Amino acid sequence: MKNFKYNSAINYSGYRLGQSPLTRTYPSKKEILEDLLLLEGEFYYLRMYDCTEHLHSTLELIEEHQLNFQVMIGLSMHAEENHINHPFFYIHKEDVLKDNVAKNDVLITEIIEISKKYEKYISSISIGNETRSTCNNNRVSIARLVDTANRLKKNTNKPITFCEEYQTWIEELQPLSEVVDFISLHTYPAWQECKIEDAIDVAIKNFNQVQDMFKDKLCIITETGWPTNSHGSRILIEDATIENQKIYNEQITKWGKENNTLVYLFEAFDEPWKGGDDPDEPEKNWGIYFENRERK
Repeated sequence: MKNFKYNSAINYSGYRLGQSPLTRTYPSKKEILEDLLLLEGEFYYLRMYDCTEHLHSTLELIEEHQLNFQVMIGLSMHAEENHINHPFFYIHKEDVLKDNVAKNDVLITEIIEISKKYEKYISSISIGNETRSTCNNNRVSIARLVDTANRLKKNTNKPITFCEEYQTWIEELQPLSEVVDFISLHTYPAWQECKIEDAIDVAIKNFNQVQDMFKDKLCIITETGWPTNSHGSRILIEDATIENQKIYNEQITKWGKENNTLVYLFEAFDEPWKGGDDPDEPEKNWGIYFENRERK
């Protein structure tokens, strides 16, 4: 497929303090509209992760207020198999895994319906987010992903992709690359323990490794960014700063524009719901806005 028309892009997860997809405590429409008005004008492409109330409300508001966004919508499928080689993860019982297959079928049907209802505002559909990654516990087989991609291609008119870490694409996703319309990869130099001076070169190298492997496929970056706080594990405290975030985000955005490659920054807003109780955990602090909606 041809490249998307280049424009600025960002991941949007609007959960505020006390809200979480894990507890199904969603932002209000008033809060979501506040977020969208903050982002409109600076960003054209948004990416969202699942088919929850949060997505429905966001699309309703974009339609109601005729906001200038195109949204990548996505599936967040439940685990259908265990991480056998990663015993530190919770092991799902077989009956749970079986039930999850049926639950995921419902989600697939729902995302097809959403794509038709809000067709004008949807740019593409992702069949999952890091469901093959070693850092997540919602593992789905490659065969299931291939089948899901084919099902969505048959029942929607939107480009289909899968969002995954760059190295996972290289290591095992050749079969999936043959059925998706384009490849969406994640690259996080900060998690690779890079200093800010080396970060942009590492990100470009990661991207090129995937693009070189899948020469006939359009590749885009659907997650990359830099944290502004850390407790010091893997990402040093002195490296996780607002200044470094601005440097990295400006560099990767400039590279994307110059190379006509879509780059979704991660993330619009800090996410206090992630991780444990330590507010300095990096996972909570990737937003270009603080949780209180002040710009960093």
